[in-house]
Amino acid sequence: MRLRPPKSRLGGACAVAAAASALALSACSSSGSTSSAATGASAPAPGSSAAASGASSAWDSVNVGIALSPPKAIFLGAYVAQQQGFFAQEHLHVSFISMPNGLQTELGATAGSIDFGFSSGTDSIEAAAQGAPIHAIWSYGTKLDTQCIGAPGIGSAKDLIGKAVGSTGTDGFSITLLQACLEPAGVHLSEVKQVPMTRAEFVAAMTAGRIDAAVFHADDAYVITHQVHGTKVLESEYESIPQWWYGGVSMLDSFGKAHPDVVVRFLTAMMMADRWMNNPANNSALVALGVKETQEDPAAVAYAVNFLRTSGTWPNGSGLDPAQVNYTAGILYKYKDISSLPSYSQIVDDSYANQAVAKVGS
Repeated sequence: MRLRPPKSRLGGACAVAAAASALALSACSSSGSTSSAATGASAPAPGSSAAASGASSAWDSVNVGIALSPPKAIFLGAYVAQQQGFFAQEHLHVSFISMPNGLQTELGATAGSIDFGFSSGTDSIEAAAQGAPIHAIWSYGTKLDTQCIGAPGIGSAKDLIGKAVGSTGTDGFSITLLQACLEPAGVHLSEVKQVPMTRAEFVAAMTAGRIDAAVFHADDAYVITHQVHGTKVLESEYESIPQWWYGGVSMLDSFGKAHPDVVVRFLTAMMMADRWMNNPANNSALVALGVKETQEDPAAVAYAVNFLRTSGTWPNGSGLDPAQVNYTAGILYKYKDISSLPSYSQIVDDSYANQAVAKVGS
């Protein structure tokens, strides 16, 4: 059965222009700028680890769009790279741009208003299916951390027929994962009432009784199940679809061709951040940073950090697995989210990540 018609998300020039206008940002120029006002970063001392990392002596500035504001714990790698000085080691001034969802992040990257967009892999797949001049170049989260949770009184996905469910719009990651929650029970999107909102509103909406279900990231799932008595996990998607590719970092092809060294340095810093996060010795510092950036309850952040580390969701390496990417693309095609099935090479350009992996070493 056709669950919903395919929609053009990145193909329209008007949509791209609107996104760029909304962001009110100028396209980043990796031009060796030495200003650090946006990040507070300072140049490392001579003989520091920056020299050891092989970073260029010139400093470059990049804009990074993070899908979800405030961020969820799964996005903490970029903030670790900032705080721990991994960006500075690579002579990068990095400005974070908070985005409302993955679609706007992908649009911003396509428009050139942001240089690297952190969104879901589904956005990169849908962009590839529409022939957008953009590729995923790395993964900040290789697996899902999501759970579909029903409000008190909802015992199964079948109970959601005619009920209000939270979504971030008519397209995007939350809807795709909602489908993955409903489909095993034989329920279709047309049988539930979608309530559009930002992801940051999901917890408050369920607490207030405005929605009867939504797909939550690990930290929000912890909050809901601990604060709202009677909620039920309808589907732990990290268990039911473990092959799903979750987090994609996207970039315009033209930016990579113009600034390949900047791209490799950026990914090098991100990989170093992942190593730091995956080290249990840094747990307390990571939770403290997570509480600061996510503005969430410390217990929820601690739970999410432990889950993401022990599940292997934060990658050690490029995080780009052709089997995972192709599997996820196949599901989107099955759900009619895309009208054609792009190949791995159309979705992903892993050449920059492979260079960064070689640079970081084992």
